[in-house]
Amino acid sequence: MARALSTDGSSYQLEIGKALELIRRSGAGRVGLQAPEGLKRLLPGLAETIRKETGATVTVSGDPCYGACDVDQELALEVDLLIQLGHAELGEARDKVFFLEARMPVDLREAVKRAVPMLASRRVGVSTTVQHLHNLPDALAALAEQGIEGLLGSPEGRLKYPGQVLGCCYSSAVSLNVEEHLFIGTGSFHPLGLALATGRRVVAADPVTGAVSEIDPQPMLRRRFAKIARARESRRFAVLVSKKPGQRRMELARRLAEAGEARGLEMVLVYMDVIEPDRLLDLGVEAAVCTACPRIALDDADRYSIPLLTPPEFEILLGERQWEEYEFDEME
Repeated sequence: MARALSTDGSSYQLEIGKALELIRRSGAGRVGLQAPEGLKRLLPGLAETIRKETGATVTVSGDPCYGACDVDQELALEVDLLIQLGHAELGEARDKVFFLEARMPVDLREAVKRAVPMLASRRVGVSTTVQHLHNLPDALAALAEQGIEGLLGSPEGRLKYPGQVLGCCYSSAVSLNVEEHLFIGTGSFHPLGLALATGRRVVAADPVTGAVSEIDPQPMLRRRFAKIARARESRRFAVLVSKKPGQRRMELARRLAEAGEARGLEMVLVYMDVIEPDRLLDLGVEAAVCTACPRIALDDADRYSIPLLTPPEFEILLGERQWEEYEFDEME
């Protein structure tokens, strides 16, 4: 049973029947619901459906949710089954957690047709987010009609589907031997990450607005170089480690702390759930390295009064790699 639900003007299809069947089959009497901000409005109605159809008691997570990497661990302890809306599972399935993927019923063919005049290659990588993966065959067919071969990268690491990308993981696209990528989806968040991760030209086609654009990563790279240069003036660094299960990289954090100490820097490991500017100010550090989601440093940099670096950027600061070797901090 797939149902189309609307929130903030956007429609999503959720296979609610799968969730109901799992609840019945598992005998779960207590169910938790979690969703990212854009889907939170769906939770009260879904909770009522589950209650009526299964008799289960439902608790909704009111905390922010940043992706499949951010399962509400505390709520999971209080329920028999936790259902997270909108995302595909990362890697292996987790006990007591079910990911109810959200699909957007949007035709991708028109967006592809609009993008074709901007494509310079006859062989391009094609990628999208989980909301549009079910319509990728139509997108590939539309490219083929224009004499362009569209390639989907194989899912690796935390990715589940061919052609899928996440804000923190572009391994499917990186694996392709192409000179150009076409991203089909909304916003600039994912295609910018795609350009940084692959180092290739990226054309983004938005199937909702119809906008098509070439992504230019150079302004972002200039800002990142400025952050590294500013951080070189610092002596006391925090190395941030996330408590979120899909972002926790303690081993990497320890290695970075040891590398900094070996060069005379004062390093402190900081374990935290939500990384926010005020919390870093209270620590009294002059700069920080974020081993949690790489997009915190890249996209939220202006919110912080101190330089916030990714692990590869900190290695540039230490001289372990050159600026020409800049890499996107990809989560595996």
